[in-house]
Amino acid sequence: MKINKEKQLKNQQGQAMLITMLILMSSFLISMALGSLVLYELKSMIFTGESVKALYAAESGLEWQLYQVNHSTGEGEESARPIMTNGTSFTVTLISNNEGYITIRSVGKSINTYRALEVIY
Repeated sequence: MKINKEKQLKNQQGQAMLITMLILMSSFLISMALGSLVLYELKSMIFTGESVKALYAAESGLEWQLYQVNHSTGEGEESARPIMTNGTSFTVTLISNNEGYITIRSVGKSINTYRALEVIY
């Protein structure tokens, strides 16, 4: 009788160890999944912020070039280019076509994010 009880007690200890391991593995997997989700959302939030900054830089370049076109003295004189203090920049391309229209394309850059705006004027 005593031997049977000892065997039964050892079997129960093995089952408890197995259940404990399953619970620990499940909680580890759940925490890894939640951590991955948080990192994805954080990256997405950072990318959105950089995208908005690049868009505003492109808009700034577009407005600057429109000002140049509308206030041109014809002597090749330009007003000062805007200074971007938030780490962004822009490039502007001015294209004249045969029909009298001007196409202005401005590309804003913030870190590795680019956004472009184009106006036909």
